[in-house]
Amino acid sequence: MSTPVLKVEKLRKTFGDEVVLQDISFTVPEHTATVFIGASGSGKSTLLRCINLLDQIDDGVIKLDGEDISKADINPDEVRKKLGMVFQSFNLFPHMTVLENITLAPTKVQGVASEKAAEEAFELLERFGLREKAGQYPDRLSGGQQQRVAI
Repeated sequence: MSTPVLKVEKLRKTFGDEVVLQDISFTVPEHTATVFIGASGSGKSTLLRCINLLDQIDDGVIKLDGEDISKADINPDEVRKKLGMVFQSFNLFPHMTVLENITLAPTKVQGVASEKAAEEAFELLERFGLREKAGQYPDRLSGGQQQRVAI
């Protein structure tokens, strides 16, 4: 069996005296999609923020590609090159085209050449049925299209 892409073991997160996440454990195998479902305030966003190293966990282990990313000496910026989050409000830049939104992180954060980033962006847009929207601005897209661009 291959190493899971993501493995969370006995994760615990508190805010002051309030326990928000307690004994959370799961694995995400390679090439799968995972969905977190729960009531408002149940900790879904907090869990994702912990995985993305936006919030520090109190206890437990988070492994990404077999590497323990919950250690104190880990560089969050390096981890975030491998992870992404799509927020409920999508957070696309309104003054940038679809293509510019998609290529921004690879070129600015990961140092990918603009041409290579655009090539990969067009491939992704094709997969999501949005290639013809590459030159449009987010306000010209439906909510579902904006969400796919954000992904």
